[in-house]
Amino acid sequence: MNDNQLAKEILKLSGGEKNISNVTHCVTRLRLSVNDTKEIKTEDLKALPHVLGVNIVGSQLQVILGGKVHAVHDAFVPLVNTSNENQEPGKKEGKQNLVSRFLDTLAGIFVPIIPAIIGAGLLKGIIIFLMFYELVSTDSDLFKFLDVFSDAAFYFIPVLLAFSSAARFKANPYIAVAIAGILIHPNLIAMMDESASLSFLGIPIAHASYASSVLPIILGVWFMSYVEKWLTRFIPQILKTILVPLLTLLIVAPVILAVLGPIGTITGNAIGQGFIDLYMSYGILAGAILGATYPFLVIMGMHVGFTPVMVQSLSKYGVDYMMALFVASNSAQAGATFAVYTKTKNKNFKALAGTAALNAFIGITEPALFGVTARLKKPLIAVSIGGAIGGAFAGAFHVEAAGMGTGPIAGIPLFLGNTFIYFVIASIISLVIGFVLTLVIGFEDVPEANAGVIDTSNTDSKVPEEIVTNIIADQKILSPITGEVVPLNQVNDKVFSQKMMGEGIAIQPNVGKVVAPFDGAVEMVFETKHAIGLKSYDGCELLIHVGLDTVELKGEHFKAHVESGQEFKAGDLLLEFDIGQIKKAGFEITTPVIITNSSAYQSITDTDQAEIKAGDMLMDGTVEK
Repeated sequence: MNDNQLAKEILKLSGGEKNISNVTHCVTRLRLSVNDTKEIKTEDLKALPHVLGVNIVGSQLQVILGGKVHAVHDAFVPLVNTSNENQEPGKKEGKQNLVSRFLDTLAGIFVPIIPAIIGAGLLKGIIIFLMFYELVSTDSDLFKFLDVFSDAAFYFIPVLLAFSSAARFKANPYIAVAIAGILIHPNLIAMMDESASLSFLGIPIAHASYASSVLPIILGVWFMSYVEKWLTRFIPQILKTILVPLLTLLIVAPVILAVLGPIGTITGNAIGQGFIDLYMSYGILAGAILGATYPFLVIMGMHVGFTPVMVQSLSKYGVDYMMALFVASNSAQAGATFAVYTKTKNKNFKALAGTAALNAFIGITEPALFGVTARLKKPLIAVSIGGAIGGAFAGAFHVEAAGMGTGPIAGIPLFLGNTFIYFVIASIISLVIGFVLTLVIGFEDVPEANAGVIDTSNTDSKVPEEIVTNIIADQKILSPITGEVVPLNQVNDKVFSQKMMGEGIAIQPNVGKVVAPFDGAVEMVFETKHAIGLKSYDGCELLIHVGLDTVELKGEHFKAHVESGQEFKAGDLLLEFDIGQIKKAGFEITTPVIITNSSAYQSITDTDQAEIKAGDMLMDGTVEK
């Protein structure tokens, strides 16, 4: 399933275009604000390829996609009315409680700017590293350029926030950016420096510095959204293009400079400084509490509430203290997930856990959280304890970060500085505790039947009792299809190419028939007839999946000649399919042939033929002697 197809399926299972009021994404999640959560088909969403998990927080649907989130988001946006006029008036806000509305608003404003903050923060970390080891002189042009590169996103953060706030509050983003430009205009800064008192048409203008500020522009754009709507309602259509932007600037800018700006500055400084003072006094306690609760906050989507505080701290004071506590929790998540990987007996789930653990070591923890630890429940206890102890250590030494990002590995440049060694120790402590406690506490392993990628809930397995349940002999598998042999790692579907379903090979058919590759019985015929599960009398379990994503054809262009439970002989006709029509419908015809219980074989040998005919030797499985 490609990105466009996945986006369409997510939209359909989320209630359709009319149910979507806003679309954003973060590092791993597609975030959809929905009008009615009852329209969401959660289990069907979870069953989609590449979907690692689904989470609903208030009226926001979060689809965890890992590294595919950017591509799927880009494919999703054109499918919906991004001006958010799909929702019924008042419906979206009316069904949300105050906390959900607040968190949803924060996510909508801050999530889009995070990439810029991450890039700038990592660059700041690199500069600190270069300075620490005296690899660059602070007087050199190189250092000065790098300093500008890393500082621009923070200095001009009102501009970034103006654009994202306008998208969230449904205001003109370019007028919002223009207002942000007013707040940081050099002439305004000079006027405030040169004069003790300023006024605009008799309105006193308070002295304040808006470079690197956060709240003033957010409050300003929120106010601007109402001004725009009011002006649009009363100004004649022929004059709107001229008068709406003119009057918006003349009304909003003075109100921000006189009222909202000072309020936002005072509030923002108080929040940032208040947290720093509290953290400096009670760092161990703060680290333990936040480290322990962070995974649960992520599950509920409440972790976005810390973003404004982090941005304010970085912009105002140049450092952030929360990042280290989050990384401690992420490290525990990586350790616990890796422990699951080493202990699970389920081959498919082991592949999932291994990939999730690797992502968690880098710093992307949603696949581990939603796909492994929260799913198994007990490992989440280990994550919480590991995060608490590592967070307490980081809090005791007031570990500083030069920016926002993730970790442990990806966040290393953020922590290069005087407290770097404590960052490393805190991460190791959390990781080791998460790993060891998961092994000690244990977990209920995922049954083999429940870990597969393919949903067999609509199939009827009626295998005769005489079919063996264990491998009892070597297995020779004849080719079920005539065509061109394709190595499995070249199949354009990670489920197959990464061998999540098992070892095997693929065939590019040139004859639209599937014949039996051995003597045995049909375990299942998929309702859509695009795939069939077989079992030999010697215990080999084989999946033949005709084409990629062909389940979407809903049986069209396929014809089954057998049913579940039916016995067959090698060479018997099982399925027929129309190659031309399937290709015309836009689907790849490459057919994976997978030994789903391949872990039971000591070795599996594939054919070395480039072209193969039905009935030729395709694979040979050898059992352990």
